[in-house]
Amino acid sequence: MLAITLVVLVISMGWRFSGYLDQAAEGTLTEDILFLIMAYRLPGFLELILPISFFLSIMLTYGRMHADSEMVVLESTGMSPRRLVMMTMGLALIVMLLTAMFSLWLKPAGEAEVEMLFADQRNLTEFDMLAPGRFQNLRSGKRVTYAEDIEDQGTMRGVFINETEGSDTRFDVTKSVTVKAQSGETLIDSGGNRFLVLKNGTRVTGRPGKLDFQTIEYEEYGQLIQKEQAEQRRRKRTAISTSTLLDEPTLRNVSEFHWRISIVLAVPLIGLMAIPLSKVNARQGRLSRLVPGMLLCFLYIVGLSAARSALERGQTPESAGLWWVHGIAICIVVGLYYLDDLGEWLARLRRSPRS
Repeated sequence: MLAITLVVLVISMGWRFSGYLDQAAEGTLTEDILFLIMAYRLPGFLELILPISFFLSIMLTYGRMHADSEMVVLESTGMSPRRLVMMTMGLALIVMLLTAMFSLWLKPAGEAEVEMLFADQRNLTEFDMLAPGRFQNLRSGKRVTYAEDIEDQGTMRGVFINETEGSDTRFDVTKSVTVKAQSGETLIDSGGNRFLVLKNGTRVTGRPGKLDFQTIEYEEYGQLIQKEQAEQRRRKRTAISTSTLLDEPTLRNVSEFHWRISIVLAVPLIGLMAIPLSKVNARQGRLSRLVPGMLLCFLYIVGLSAARSALERGQTPESAGLWWVHGIAICIVVGLYYLDDLGEWLARLRRSPRS
């Protein structure tokens, strides 16, 4: 289980980290918070990865024991199916406690910290996120900034800034301002206003396609840096603490609370589901039922996610919650345990003489 968890965790976190690297390259995130974001979001990854890894580990381990006839030997020495189920549920209890810790406590706390980091990032200017040797766009898309080099003290060398006014399209620009400088730095005055101070450069103002450009050479040029107004964003439900979900029972909060509880309750159900699914004979191979088992497990998780969305939109009664999905899963588990008996009964029925 730990091996599968590690492999899936590395793949999923690598995929997410590549997205954050793209944002850092675009200048919307600073590089110093990337690993911090991944650390805070680690419990969110483990919330789903741990139960699924538990399911796959049972399928692989018990499937090998069935394929190598080890289960037959254990049954002949007194290992009953009931005892196997009880041993599996003992392990499921440990996984349930870990999943509950991630789902009910660590994940909301980590997501809240991530939201604070993103809020701080939205309050930064493009000069705070500027990387040397790279053209970077402001979030509005109307200013492009470039610095050939940035020293440790924050002094920029070889600065280029192009800012446009007018339509959002580049073909309908009413004014273009291009500034070049040998060096520059950002300074904060006594009132807390931030200025960009450029030295030894030129400033060209005009409209693309026209000849009436104005060129100014300067030794020192200062410009007020206007911060973008960060839009008020609704707090993500994953960042709301479990106690707050209980204190404010809106449909959105109720659906999120049911989801967190459902992930914990899903652990013993998928553990019980994996035991009969892993039962194979030596001729089939231990992986013969792995794909159908994975499909059934993922359908269960996807069903819980769909039920959460339906509950949030008010399409299902609040009293039903996500319990009806667990009810269907329980029926499937019971059916899997009696599947072999049903097959034997059908085989005897086919062999019986016709009246």
